Amino acid sequence: MRKDERNARQISRSQTKRAGEGSARLAAAVMKLSDAQVKRLTLDDDLRAAIDRARAVKTLVARRRAERTLAGDMRGYDLVEINAQLENVDGSSDENVRQFHLAEEWRAKLIADPAALAEFPGGADDELPRLIDAARRERDTGKPPGAARSLFRHVSDRLKEPPPAADEHEGEAPDAALEDVEDDEDDEDDDNSDAERS
Repeated sequence: MRKDERNARQISRSQTKRAGEGSARLAAAVMKLSDAQVKRLTLDDDLRAAIDRARAVKTLVARRRAERTLAGDMRGYDLVEINAQLENVDGSSDENVRQFHLAEEWRAKLIADPAALAEFPGGADDELPRLIDAARRERDTGKPPGAARSLFRHVSDRLKEPPPAADEHEGEAPDAALEDVEDDEDDEDDDNSDAERS
């Protein structure tokens, strides 16, 4: 074997090793994703089936073996594209974590302080005061946190809602909104006067 052939084989071996390590890292990352995050990935049907098979395995040793098999299956696909998709999914998971912590803070604040309801984004709805009262009773009696969980889900859903649309006159001085109404009334009076003259 000549020196050039040996160098070519070594390069090929190291490229294969790097590709294997890259696919192993991606397979490990995919195995840690939630089901909702996996659904957001745009994948080939065969690769999605391989991911679903691997993620269905629950025992630890078998799961490691399934992860290695998935890594082997992933080598035939564009790893750079899959990695980019994983980064996008992880970025949205950071937002989910932030939303989760915000909802936890609001739940604790609403249970602890009756005045906090006035500060809640979007204000109170019909359900919120009832859930807060139930969570307080639950806390005071030492019951398991069923009502507190319901309150958390409701608060979380409310925080995800877009803020209510601003009124046309919101932000204006009250006099400006009143002037608009008075101008409309003056226009109507002028129209009525013109009609009476004719």
